[in-house]
Amino acid sequence: MAQMEQAAGAPANRRIEQARQSEARKVARRSFLRVGVFAGLMLFGGSQLAGFLGFFNLRKPTGFGGAVTIIKSRIPKAGDDPARISEGKFWLANLAGPQGDVLGAGGVGGILALYWKCPHLGCTVPWNPAFAGAQVNFPGIQGWFRCPCHGSTYSRAGIRVFGPAPRPMDTMAVSINGDGSLSVNTGAITLGTTDNPLRAVPYNG
Repeated sequence: MAQMEQAAGAPANRRIEQARQSEARKVARRSFLRVGVFAGLMLFGGSQLAGFLGFFNLRKPTGFGGAVTIIKSRIPKAGDDPARISEGKFWLANLAGPQGDVLGAGGVGGILALYWKCPHLGCTVPWNPAFAGAQVNFPGIQGWFRCPCHGSTYSRAGIRVFGPAPRPMDTMAVSINGDGSLSVNTGAITLGTTDNPLRAVPYNG
């Protein structure tokens, strides 16, 4: 008798267990869908917030496109070769008096940040301290910016004196900090003109 009751109860137990497993799978699917929907909403919201911050420039980018701080020890002495500032994509020149003012605009020296992108086709313009000005009709002046792509040549102040470039090198806004360091706003680029030497910021650091 007991064996018959056990045999009769076995199918019922299996049905109960199958029902439990089926319900557990449904609960797991619902949980997975809830988590997936929540994660999707979070990603969407995050992307929207990032776009908002980017549009209103609230992220305060550093490096090229934002403000670059140059500590005092990296600033060249007046009259020295310009310093390459890789993180900002510019050359930092410290002009001594009318240095670089090869067309006589009236420059009196100071700090100038020159965007290293050639105005011709965008090649990176290096400083060539060995290049002699006699090769571009400015004898006696040693050291020029010279584009390796098509030969456009610029003075220490970024003044174009030779080559196909349509204008002098562009400049970036420079401000002097209280500790003698500089802040260069690489997002504030002004097209180069023959008045580049007049844009130099006086510096006595």
